[in-house]
Amino acid sequence: MIAYYCVEDPLSGAVIVRLLHDLLGEVYLTELQSSQGGLGWIKKKFENYCTLAQHYHVFILTDLDRAGCPPALRKSWIDYAKLTEPLPNKMSFNIAVTEVEAWLLADHGNLSKYLGVPTHALSDKTQVADPKEYLLRCVRQHGNRQARAELLPNGTAKVGLGYNAFLSRFAREHWDFSGAAQRNASLHRAVERIAAIRREAS
Repeated sequence: MIAYYCVEDPLSGAVIVRLLHDLLGEVYLTELQSSQGGLGWIKKKFENYCTLAQHYHVFILTDLDRAGCPPALRKSWIDYAKLTEPLPNKMSFNIAVTEVEAWLLADHGNLSKYLGVPTHALSDKTQVADPKEYLLRCVRQHGNRQARAELLPNGTAKVGLGYNAFLSRFAREHWDFSGAAQRNASLHRAVERIAAIRREAS
């Protein structure tokens, strides 16, 4: 299968690539917008990506952030691109509520080991208002030396220099997304959506 994907940042890229390889099997992936210019740039190109999805599978992963709900965010993108439902069958529009970090937090057992944060200090409730800030707070209070060095910011930065690389390695090598999907609704929807493509192709 030939497929394309588009994400906001390197961490989201590691997450969607892990899901696609594990759930679709042999798939040849090409990243759209490899510069990863954030949500705004993806939204600007959304019409083009829907055109591409008339012929190839296209997977978009974006964060809900402060939008009201996934259907509202989806509608705002469709309206912005002057499109209408239904989108092409090969367009897979995935929204992490509220951020992709929540999908990692949903595997709190493996993540606690990776970060050195005691399981009792890392909540298994992934529907927190700001998953990224929650994760940083847990690492600041309890994390091991490497996690603190990679994830915590210096000066006015929002995250540490190694934030994306360190969490991307977790997503690639340690993340039990199947178990996490049982504890996070938006991840469950994404997993089911991707898995259905393989079932339909077989």
